[in-house]
Amino acid sequence: MVITAGSAETVRVRAVIKPLYGRFDLSLAEANIRALEQNPPIEQVGNRIRVGYVKDPALLRGITMHIEIETPHATQAHAHTRSGGIRIDGIDGPAETETLSGRTEISNVVTEAKAVGHSGAIVIRGTGRVSVRNQSGGIQLLGIHGTAETETRSGRTEISDVSGGVHSITHSGSISIDNARGAVVANNTSGSIDAFQLSGSVHAQTKSGAIRISQISPAPIRALADSGAIEVELASRSGYLIDAQSNSGRVTGLVKDNLDNNGVSHRLKGQIGAGGPLVDLDTHSSRIAIN
Repeated sequence: MVITAGSAETVRVRAVIKPLYGRFDLSLAEANIRALEQNPPIEQVGNRIRVGYVKDPALLRGITMHIEIETPHATQAHAHTRSGGIRIDGIDGPAETETLSGRTEISNVVTEAKAVGHSGAIVIRGTGRVSVRNQSGGIQLLGIHGTAETETRSGRTEISDVSGGVHSITHSGSISIDNARGAVVANNTSGSIDAFQLSGSVHAQTKSGAIRISQISPAPIRALADSGAIEVELASRSGYLIDAQSNSGRVTGLVKDNLDNNGVSHRLKGQIGAGGPLVDLDTHSSRIAIN
């Protein structure tokens, strides 16, 4: 299914229906196609238009149906597919999508985009605030003009250029966040967390994997790794308070007047410069490096 903004103040719908050769009886597929042509799955009540809903599911046997919709910019969209991708581009929104099996791609939606996927990648670009839930598949967000919330059970999450805050959860797969201006919260059950060029506070936690963080503006940092290294690059020429410890790994960093130098460098506590936001780091089984 494809939904795009056009220049006209009308809605245009184009459907391409084809038989599935080799899987069903061809005569049945052709009969279903003729039935759909005679009674197209389009309903309109006022300004609400429903496209693609077939009351008799038997009419979908043995065929594929690809729907293209051209609509005015001032459009809200709610799209759902059982098998097949969804693409939305250029509308004001909000846009809501759900697919059981297929790729979701949303671009240039002004207000808000919400996407739910069960199997397949979700990609959102140049959109207002975003909320994504995916069962199995990667998530990619680029150029988000607001907050971003994501959760996936299995797949890599990539988020970049976000004007608001980020809240990202994954149960199996890495998280990568780049250039977020608001607060960042990232939780991972199994995989690494990379969060670079951040302007706000950071809370990052993973049970298995490394954590790497860099800031361009000073703000509080909390990072916890059960099994993995922690590397932090602080904003240049800025003051911080440092409290970093590892149960079985070396902790290094330029800290003035280390208050807990126990001789084996498993903990570093003190301040950088004149002090400032707290950097609280803890790993159970690896090293910590503060630059």
